Amino acid sequence: MQRRDLIRGAAAATLVPTFSFASAPPSSRVRPGMPDWPDPGAWAALNGAVGGRLIRPAPIAEPCAVDARSAACTARIGALANPFFIGDQPGGTQVSGWVDAWTPSVSPWAVAAESTADVVAAVNFARRHNLRLAVKGGAHSYQGTSNASDSLLIWTRRMNRIAVHDAFVPAGGKEPIPAVSIGAGAMWVDAYDAVTTRAGRYVQGGGCATVGVAGLVLGGGFGSFSKRYGLAAASLIEAEIVTADGRVRTVNAYRDPELYWALKGGGQCAFGVVTRLTLKTHPLAATAGGCFGTLKASSDEGFRRLLGRFVDHVADNLITPNWGESVQITPSNK
Repeated sequence: MQRRDLIRGAAAATLVPTFSFASAPPSSRVRPGMPDWPDPGAWAALNGAVGGRLIRPAPIAEPCAVDARSAACTARIGALANPFFIGDQPGGTQVSGWVDAWTPSVSPWAVAAESTADVVAAVNFARRHNLRLAVKGGAHSYQGTSNASDSLLIWTRRMNRIAVHDAFVPAGGKEPIPAVSIGAGAMWVDAYDAVTTRAGRYVQGGGCATVGVAGLVLGGGFGSFSKRYGLAAASLIEAEIVTADGRVRTVNAYRDPELYWALKGGGQCAFGVVTRLTLKTHPLAATAGGCFGTLKASSDEGFRRLLGRFVDHVADNLITPNWGESVQITPSNK
């Protein structure tokens, strides 16, 4: 569908009555214990196809489940304060789920992918055996979209290679663009180090260094300087993606433009498994700064006045291309 038709159809939908259409029920995926669950020989074949990188993830709190008073449990609780540690665990999540929405669960098998070929092998295996498929990169998936019980997990953490380009030409294009190509498992700390610290340029990303690059871009991606450079998704020039048919596609404004458009904020893993992103880079600003502090009102009435003054301050001074990040309104009139 052309995007103009999609938008036109969505607009028209608000003007016509709602109709109910019968549809086929979703197909049931094969789960462990079912007769069609892959046998050990099938898993061994997948392990061979991915170079021995088929692993069994462990629950991140497993030491505490074994013995809540053990030294191993105490050490694990301390490690959970480190987002880098959590991201390095295929069974780890940054949060413990949302009440009545989802809870962390560990996939029985995971492919610790190191290449696009590993991803293709995993996608094809899941399709042939009708398995649920989950994809995890940086592990900041607060909505649980990288977490699914009884699934085959594609874990892209090790696909973190980064290449900075002075003049990148998209496939099918002609005009060179300063850019950076980033593997699906890289975090923004990796991207900023390569682009800013080493190359002296800027790439629009997130304000938290341990957020995954792919997840942020595919979800839209608001960051500290988005009011100047736009969402992270706006910088997407090209992507490599493995679709459900096992095909590796290079998509951009010239090749598969509708799929490329869909990836620019359309949702994590909604259209396939992205293995590489190429993002536009920008000249680095001459100066940058930060302001950190807390204001506390002496009374409830003073706090109401403070909030009113702050809203005016935002409108008059902060709705600019220069200011980013956030202000928190907290208890105790702070």
